[in-house]
Amino acid sequence: MKFVQIMTVGAIVALAISGCSDKASSNSNPDQQRPQNKVNNIEVNNTKEGVKKVEGKATIETYKATDKKMNSVDYSQYYNNQDKSKVVVSGKQIVWKNKDVTFTAKLTKAKGEEAAEANEVVDSMKIKSKRGEQLVKLNPRPLRVNSLSLSKSNQIALHVSDHEGKRLVLINLSNGTKTIVNMFEMNSDGAESEKIDAYNWSPDGKKIAFGIGDLGSSYIGVYDVERKSYTHVSDKDFTLISSIVWHKDGKSFDFVSKGDDSPQAVLYTYSETKKSILKKGSLSKNDEQKLAQLTPKF
Repeated sequence: MKFVQIMTVGAIVALAISGCSDKASSNSNPDQQRPQNKVNNIEVNNTKEGVKKVEGKATIETYKATDKKMNSVDYSQYYNNQDKSKVVVSGKQIVWKNKDVTFTAKLTKAKGEEAAEANEVVDSMKIKSKRGEQLVKLNPRPLRVNSLSLSKSNQIALHVSDHEGKRLVLINLSNGTKTIVNMFEMNSDGAESEKIDAYNWSPDGKKIAFGIGDLGSSYIGVYDVERKSYTHVSDKDFTLISSIVWHKDGKSFDFVSKGDDSPQAVLYTYSETKKSILKKGSLSKNDEQKLAQLTPKF
């Protein structure tokens, strides 16, 4: 994994409920701005905007007995943003709602190469809020949606699965701009990262933390949506990051990693103030599940 110029990409992705595996891809067209109180037809768009990259190499610290299970996890320290949305599946339609924002996804029969990957794919998605409606057409069409999350800064994080990989798309509901998070890290061949693992918004909605990498790898990254600044936190490969939960102070977050060499989940804490990652210890299955419930998912 190497660093390259980061682009903000105009793209919206929709959801499907087929249970298939995933592959990230994107398309290039001029971006279209979305006027308020008006219905727009939007295709997958790419817009290049400069994003500052920061190589914030965090030091890795450990407690003395990190190979032992933790006695307890203090859940009172965590910010919980996962109890405000509702999801309804009815036939070939999925509706997600949080406050005044409603996402409606419609499924259609897969055709051509799509049919080899899934019976159904997402054909369109409608975004409805106090600013109006946007009708979205996807090309290529994703196989399913994994989750959505609304931030306090009026941004939607949309996590979707493709044939091989997972994309995370940030949608600014105020101005209509879209950002594909996978493009923050590029492979040696110039391709964007194949997957985004767990993710979560900070309490103020100004930052989003996530696991990013190719299949079989995962690195911690943080994106500041106001400053358009991406921080590659550490070169340590955590293989799979299954949960991310911010502390209420917004200055640190915990994340759960599961490596190839051990099925045991391990809890880490990243401190933005100290620029350090602290390995806190192995988790019980119960704590692993509780932390997963604080991470965006359906």
